[in-house]
Amino acid sequence: MEIKPTLFSILLVLFLPMFTQAQQSPSTLRLSLAEARKLALQQNPRLRAGDLNNQIAKENIAQVKLKRIPQVYGDFNLQRNLIIPVTPVPANAFNPAAPEGQFLPLRFSTKWTANTGLNAQMDLFNPQKKQELQEANLQAEQSVTEQQQLENDLDFDVSSAYAAALIAAEQLRLAIADTVVKYKMVTMTQEQYDAGRLLLAELNQAKADRNTTLSHFDEATNIYADASAELLYHLGYDPQSSMNLQLTDDIESLFSSFQGLAIADSSQSLSLKRLNLDEQLINIQLKGTKNGFLPVLAIQGYYGSNFFDNDFELFKGRNWNGNSFVNVGLRIPITEGLDRVKKINQLKLQQQVNRLEYQDQQHKNKLDGLAVIREVALAEQKYKRARENFDLAKQNYQNAQAQYNNGRLLVGEFYKQSYVYEQEKNSYLNASYDFILSRIKQEKTVKN
Repeated sequence: MEIKPTLFSILLVLFLPMFTQAQQSPSTLRLSLAEARKLALQQNPRLRAGDLNNQIAKENIAQVKLKRIPQVYGDFNLQRNLIIPVTPVPANAFNPAAPEGQFLPLRFSTKWTANTGLNAQMDLFNPQKKQELQEANLQAEQSVTEQQQLENDLDFDVSSAYAAALIAAEQLRLAIADTVVKYKMVTMTQEQYDAGRLLLAELNQAKADRNTTLSHFDEATNIYADASAELLYHLGYDPQSSMNLQLTDDIESLFSSFQGLAIADSSQSLSLKRLNLDEQLINIQLKGTKNGFLPVLAIQGYYGSNFFDNDFELFKGRNWNGNSFVNVGLRIPITEGLDRVKKINQLKLQQQVNRLEYQDQQHKNKLDGLAVIREVALAEQKYKRARENFDLAKQNYQNAQAQYNNGRLLVGEFYKQSYVYEQEKNSYLNASYDFILSRIKQEKTVKN
């Protein structure tokens, strides 16, 4: 004898896992798509790492600026001369009567020497340092552009994950409703079979359909769990956390919001901006390399004291002698220019390469834009037709269910309508996801 499950027991089996998870969840996260995007921008680790890279670029600018101020440092060194070097000097410098060409060996140092003082140096004219600052500023702009690229990619990832989770939740809801209906059908079919009004094959078919529906429910549960975990990951949460997600948008509201969404001009895309920054960097490097032919003018000063003595008596004041100077130096490159000529040729070629890549990227943006426009238009039409077909199939299914319950429809006809309903339901959900994803892809394509 088969035990007939009650509707309460059916619902308990279906909803108990989700109810238990919700009870165990430390918090519930209610999100619309716009809120999900905003939350991801605030706490996604990849994006926060990008913010730190921007700070690093700013610190680099400050470091380069510090190189332009006078460099001041103090030094102290102590030397023990193990062998005092001998310097030959003309003998007649000390003895006028000495013959011409005679030399005297003299020692011009002591066993111990030391010096201490302050050094200062500043470039009065150095075009290379100006180039370094320009490059650092441009690299900071490139870092900001990369961060915008990360934000755009994250927007796409969060939006697609949100849409997938929303569709998965709808599939799960429909799977639960369908499972409840199939359980009712088995109960009714069993009663009709017991009354001798149906064949055993029809009863077995009803049970097989119930089992198939349960498998669909299990699949929908897993799909929803995977989609929720992926959305949590992009939001910056641990995907294994028991966070209870509640998505406040629905398929129709997302369809309406994306249907009327204005798309920006692809001529302002991040890819073109990056190439434009590359062009500016090449121009700075080219100008800086040409300026390398110019001399460097620097001023240097020293204020200190030197120590000489054969005994290690550092605190003997008379052995310390003052030493100070200021000089202006001019460094004129000569052979270095040969290397710069080759570098200039390389940069000019790179400049041509970058301009060709910019032109190609412009064409590619237009090509990708046309492709996604057609993709969106096609997906929108498919969605509208799938929605209409789903509504019609739902009406037919509900009508067939009522007729079957009243004994005015054969079980075979009812299963036929049920199969059509299942097919149209899946088509509608897939079309919904395809349209939303195509619009999200269009946003990403245009911005990138």
